[in-house]
Amino acid sequence: MKRKLLPCAVLALAGSLSPVDWAQSAPPVADEAKQWLERMVKATQTLNYEGTFIYVQGPHVEAMRIVHGSGPDGERQRLFSLNGPPREVVVANNNVVCLLPKQQATFAGNDYQRSPFPLSIPREIGRLESHYQFEIVGTDRIAGLETRIIAIKPRDAWRFGYRLWLDERNGMVLRSALLDDRGHPLEQLMFTDFQVKPQIDATAFQSPALPEGSSPANRNDPPALHPTGEPVQESAWRVEQLPEGFVKVLHNRFTESAGRHLTEHLVFADGLATISVFLEKLDGAPALLQGVSQRGSMNAFGKAVDGYQVLVVGEVPAATVQRIADAIQHDPGVTQP
Repeated sequence: MKRKLLPCAVLALAGSLSPVDWAQSAPPVADEAKQWLERMVKATQTLNYEGTFIYVQGPHVEAMRIVHGSGPDGERQRLFSLNGPPREVVVANNNVVCLLPKQQATFAGNDYQRSPFPLSIPREIGRLESHYQFEIVGTDRIAGLETRIIAIKPRDAWRFGYRLWLDERNGMVLRSALLDDRGHPLEQLMFTDFQVKPQIDATAFQSPALPEGSSPANRNDPPALHPTGEPVQESAWRVEQLPEGFVKVLHNRFTESAGRHLTEHLVFADGLATISVFLEKLDGAPALLQGVSQRGSMNAFGKAVDGYQVLVVGEVPAATVQRIADAIQHDPGVTQP
């Protein structure tokens, strides 16, 4: 469970990593804030645009370039790094291809639950209202453009909050911040330039050849997991009680390409926050993680149960992943393939 695929999940947020004055304040107007979020959802799916943004998570700083197009054939998107090792995410025809220096992984349809960019919000904003509240909290200028600042505040301690800076012209998100329970940014993204275009040329979505030695067919590469696992019909694992608002949206089983290390992957979501649970037989090996671990905005909790590694990972508070890990039960009597 080395989580080699995590670099594919390039998401959010930039600016300073200390408490911030979030610009001019304004009285909360929940209905108007919802309308802005609905504009944002539409803009991120339908606009043709190009831009460069800075992504900050803890000490990690990365510059990314994004190209997005929408047309009769659906959405296409290309996201690639401008510093460090070459990394790229290409989205087309409901598939996500993640290109890394020595690895390529393809996710088909719903097997890739997290949109590479931007914050993934459901079309039906009302689904979130039981667990989040929305406010307009001010205005600001990002990449030379006027923006409206929208706050998404959790109603309990099981999830994080967000600030979104939306383009006044079209609702596109130009800056975003994931906030802890004290309002401090855990992860940030901010565009430094952003351009809406009538159309995007097809060549903009073509990926150049990977550097020499980057082929996924390299014989020296370690076995990679098949991310497109098979849906699980019967499992020895169950979660007794989830934090309120979270429901299971995915339960797959997959193995390494060599056919070893059977792993189950469950995904729970509340419409905004997403949590993954990995269950892998240890076969006598030591557990990868025992207890809590944090990497930027990502919290994880691991433990060993009946010879299996249980690993819960998500952009949620540490207490949330621990609660889910503690609620996982194993029934050895259930036969698994």
